[in-house]
Amino acid sequence: STYVKVYLQPDPTKTTKRKTKVVKRNCHPSFMEMLEYRMALDIIKQRVLKATVWNHDPLQENEFLGGVELNLSQFDLTKEMTEWYPLTNLSR
Repeated sequence: STYVKVYLQPDPTKTTKRKTKVVKRNCHPSFMEMLEYRMALDIIKQRVLKATVWNHDPLQENEFLGGVELNLSQFDLTKEMTEWYPLTNLSR
């Protein structure tokens, strides 16, 4: 049972935190959700998108599985894209 948390860094107050729904009982989950940020494009391009994947456990603390950080200045944010990125052991 996994879900994804997303932040636009830097974000000291966690106002840019977004979460997907939990995908239960799936070894290869797909998170087909749109997580929106209503901010000016020039501000977003100065941020780093931090996405972390978590195992949801209702009886214990959720387990960190890995994450990725993407510098948004390197992308054309006016176009939709699909890419795969390896998860690493980021600082949470």
